Amino acid sequence: MRDKRANVNVTLSLADLREFVTDLLENGIAATPAPAPVEVERSRDLMTRDEVCEYLGVTKPTLHRWNKQGFLTCVKVGSKVRYRREDIEAFAAK
Repeated sequence: MRDKRANVNVTLSLADLREFVTDLLENGIAATPAPAPVEVERSRDLMTRDEVCEYLGVTKPTLHRWNKQGFLTCVKVGSKVRYRREDIEAFAAK
């Protein structure tokens, strides 16, 4: 079976590339709406391990054990561990 994909080479001059980037900056990125403030609010709804430990009055090993036992559920944000404020407040109210 013959490969039907075409091999295409595109050659741009430096002037063409500059014009493309300038056009992109003026028309493409400027037309993109700014992120909604809701995104900022969501970060306030997440608590660090230190904040949760202080709020609940427990140590990090206790918090880790509760997480492993399923009493609390953490959220991974990249390599960071966070807890939802509403989950912590609900747990503390029990």
